[in-house]
Amino acid sequence: MEPGDGALGKALDRLLGAVYTSTVSGASCALICPVIERALSRGDAEARKKGASFVRTLSQWALDSEELGPYLAILRPQLQALLGDPAPEVRDAAAQAIGALAAADSAATDAGGSDAKVSGGDVAATLLAKLGSGDGAELEGIAQGLAAAMATASEERCTELLNDLLQGASF
Repeated sequence: MEPGDGALGKALDRLLGAVYTSTVSGASCALICPVIERALSRGDAEARKKGASFVRTLSQWALDSEELGPYLAILRPQLQALLGDPAPEVRDAAAQAIGALAAADSAATDAGGSDAKVSGGDVAATLLAKLGSGDGAELEGIAQGLAAAMATASEERCTELLNDLLQGASF
């Protein structure tokens, strides 16, 4: 445990337990996201789980705010890396956050056209491309993330993803 892990845990608990009475702005994210980034990359399993949970919450707020998108795009690769975490509860929290990111992307696309992605790209397509590699735990996490992302996709997009999945499947 690093010396700052206790402070990181307290910060995450306070962020997750806070009642937000106003919109979280880009300026707020500039203060919050380094804490979340540290939790995702260097924290223990509990910190990684809490960090992923906060990204899920932040993604849900992104439905109403375009200025959160760049911060989510920065956190997305770390979140995707957590899909291969050895701890099942971390993989589950990361998959739920991936689903929330996909929902934010879908809402942004519906509102602003096909290029309006909150998290910096097509979450489901990225996960689909990763399905061919990885070990058991990583594949389980990728599958959880893909399922969560597909749950938020339109029927047309879900059909496209299922066709891509079946074409790439090796039975």
